[in-house]
Amino acid sequence: MSAVAQVAATLIRGWREGRQQPLPTLELESEAQAYAVQHRVADALGWFASGPPTAWKLGGAPGGLISAAGVPATSVHPSGWQVPSGDAFGFGIEGELIVRLSRNLDQHTDLAMARAAVDVWMPGIELCGTRWLQGDQAGPLLRLADQQLNRALVLGAPQTLGEMPDWSKQQVALRVAGKPEFVGVGSHPFGEPLSSLPWLARHAAAMGSPLRAGDLVACGSWTGIYWASAGVQVEVEFAGIGRVALST
Repeated sequence: MSAVAQVAATLIRGWREGRQQPLPTLELESEAQAYAVQHRVADALGWFASGPPTAWKLGGAPGGLISAAGVPATSVHPSGWQVPSGDAFGFGIEGELIVRLSRNLDQHTDLAMARAAVDVWMPGIELCGTRWLQGDQAGPLLRLADQQLNRALVLGAPQTLGEMPDWSKQQVALRVAGKPEFVGVGSHPFGEPLSSLPWLARHAAAMGSPLRAGDLVACGSWTGIYWASAGVQVEVEFAGIGRVALST
C-alpha cells in the first residue's frame, strides 16, 4: 500500500468511526501527496459530491508552507453555533477574517485582482482539531493531509469595507468566557490578509476546482491557535468589522 493510500484510509476510518487514529507507518513525501490524500478523503465521505468546494481555508506564514483545504458546506455555520457533543477532537480556536468573492478567480490572479474580487468581509472563527491520536507529533504534511486541521468555519455578520483598513493597525481580541486570551494589533502573519489569495486561486485552478463568485475564503489566523476547554463560549472581535462566537 502506498503512503497516500495508507494515510487516506486511516483518515477515512477516523471520520467514519468518530475516533482519532494512530499515526501511519508510511510517510508522505510531498505537498502533492498530502493534497491527494485530501481528495481521497473528500471523495470517500462525499463532501463535494454535488460540486466543487464553495468554502476554503488558507494557512501559512512567511518562509513556511502555504496551505489550503476545501471546507464542506455542512461545516460552515453562523455565529453562535454550538459544537455538537462528540463532534470535535479538541477545540482549537483561530480568529480569522473570511471573505466572500464577487467574481471568479483563475490562475492569473494577482493581489489587485484578489482585492477587487472581495464582496464582503466577515469576522470568523476556524474550529481546528486533528484526526491523529498523536496530533502533536504529526508533521506538516500529515496535518495538511488532515484538511490542515480544519473542522468548521463560523461566520459573523458580513460587512462591506469602503476603504481597506490599515491592516498593521487592525485590532483583534479572542475571549473565552468573557476573559481576554489574546489581544493583538496587526497580527496577521503576512500583514495583508489577502496576500495568499492569488496562490489559492492558482492552487484551486490546478486542482480542477477554480474559485468562483460566492465562494468563502478564510484568510489565515490573526490569533494563532488557542485550545479551548469544553463547555465555554468563545468570542473573536475585529475592531471596526465585528464579532463572532461559538460555544464548545
